[in-house]
Amino acid sequence: MNTKVFIKHLSRKLNRAGITLQTFKISLAAGISWWLATFITPHFYPYIAPLTAVLITNTTFEKAVTKAIHRFLGVVGGVACSLIVSQWIMPSGMAAFLSIFIGMAMSKTLKLHQDSISQIGVTVVMVLAFLHSGGYEWARIMETVIGSVVAIFVTILLPNRKAGHEDTLDLGKAT
Repeated sequence: MNTKVFIKHLSRKLNRAGITLQTFKISLAAGISWWLATFITPHFYPYIAPLTAVLITNTTFEKAVTKAIHRFLGVVGGVACSLIVSQWIMPSGMAAFLSIFIGMAMSKTLKLHQDSISQIGVTVVMVLAFLHSGGYEWARIMETVIGSVVAIFVTILLPNRKAGHEDTLDLGKAT
């Protein structure tokens, strides 16, 4: 069996087993993001950066950038609302309600994407839960940036080979 045929056969077997280019890209972006976050934002656990990378890594540069922007806007909005409301109300159900309500209402008024609006709610809950942890809200923004940037770079560096085969692991040109 020649090398080209072997590589093509191996690629097909790997794809059938769920080992696809997209799976590899997402896993790589998450791992790199976790590693970078431990150095750049040395706090509790660096879970936001790899989580962001998992959500942002995509098949095209445009999709990854769009998702990164939506997530970033939602995180910043959620942090801002949490910090503003927590100046008057201790973290509680009422603080969560007001922060999420204000954040989502403002983002609807600004006509932000639904992904940004949803992210506000998630961020509010996390920030209020860790509010007294010393800088969590800023680390959350920084880790969102880390995960987004890594996801975009992985998406650029490992492009999918052609339309119609977006999730195919291509080990070589075996035609």
